Amino acid sequence: MSGEQPSAARRRIRLATLPLVVAVTLTACSANNGQQADQGGKPNVPEVRADEPAELVFHSNNGDSEDAFNSLFGNALRQKFPNYTIKYIQQKAGQTLPELLAQNQTIDILFASAPYIFGLLMDSELQYDMTELIKKQGVDLNKFEPTLIDGIRASGDGKMYALPVTNMVQVMYYNQSIFDKYGIAYPKNGMTWDETMDISRKLTRKDDGKQMLGFASSPAHILRGNQLSKPYLDPTTDKPTFQDDAWRSLLQLFFVNPGSDEGYKSRVGGLNRLPTWREFTDTQEIGMFVYNSQFPFTVPKDVGKVQWDLVSLPVLKEKPKIGSAATPFTMAVTSMSKNKEAAIKAIDYLVSRDNQLEYSKRGIMPVINDEEVKKAYGKESDFKDKNWSAVFYNQYAPMAKFSRYHLKVESILNTVPLDVMLGKKDLNTALREAAEAAEKTIAEVKRGR
Repeated sequence: MSGEQPSAARRRIRLATLPLVVAVTLTACSANNGQQADQGGKPNVPEVRADEPAELVFHSNNGDSEDAFNSLFGNALRQKFPNYTIKYIQQKAGQTLPELLAQNQTIDILFASAPYIFGLLMDSELQYDMTELIKKQGVDLNKFEPTLIDGIRASGDGKMYALPVTNMVQVMYYNQSIFDKYGIAYPKNGMTWDETMDISRKLTRKDDGKQMLGFASSPAHILRGNQLSKPYLDPTTDKPTFQDDAWRSLLQLFFVNPGSDEGYKSRVGGLNRLPTWREFTDTQEIGMFVYNSQFPFTVPKDVGKVQWDLVSLPVLKEKPKIGSAATPFTMAVTSMSKNKEAAIKAIDYLVSRDNQLEYSKRGIMPVINDEEVKKAYGKESDFKDKNWSAVFYNQYAPMAKFSRYHLKVESILNTVPLDVMLGKKDLNTALREAAEAAEKTIAEVKRGR
């Protein structure tokens, strides 16, 4: 995994087989700019010079508009570094990462959620170990939530290929109107999964011809950040882990058990898919829905249709207080950048405490371990009166290692719950076939490289 830029000829060969990653990230920015003394008592790092001109080109797989980029990153960076030219290239037809590289377009900073970033970097040979840049800029890694840095370092086999800039965890939303209608007490922070499933059974019922679903969740999110820190692939061999007992128990808990009701099965069969957040906001047939913490701020108009609140992710009784693993949004200085020092300064500012605090107020989850910043979460948002303590109530589960093949096999695992709930396969068969399909997919990708 060299930090050097590949030759143009070699890149063209790589690009011929480079997968096109579809965007789906929910984002945020944060933490300390290195101007304060670190925890070891080292001297303060001098103020970052903003008078040296540099151009920084940003690109992501998420397809965000330029306005969205500026709101999160661009405006803050231009104000801090007036002599930096901040350029954002939105992903769209003709501007995907493979297409941009084929056009010899330099990308200085690539950004994406942690599950995406390693595949994007490694498939295009843009990975660059930022360890020395981080030291030179004086970025204090101790200020971050420890599992974020540990997880990124583990996924880079010890190298720091990215830094977290914003964060996301899984929480549980609930429709207050449904609970009120049936006279059931609202969920609360700190519930176990057993308690949650007891409530789910009470809520799952036919009501005036409408099938109510007590509980639902998004497989991509709840499995990716699972509380057992189980990776999709063995970190050493790249072999799928889908047949391990951990996946069997998690799928049974999250999907098979709540979906065992005949009415629930019938509704899923009618949809021919698992329930999504649309069934929570639009048809309002879901009582409790586990999804990411950024959800209300991403689709505020949709969420505004519901009388809702949130609580912490339910916990396994054998792992009290352990919530989901975090899914940070990350930024990476690329191997091809000619302005690496300017790039790390920009990232360092985006994780400064002042900038982090402003984002936290808006409902963008911090990556730094700062109680004041956490307490400010959502306080200046349209949903300032919600139970935002739920976001920080649990401890983070350790992040599982993200492989460069993560997304290719995740889509395979995500087909299992629906097949089982519809009775197409039993759980053991579905997991075995998913493991076989994942192994075949990885072998094909390796042969094509």
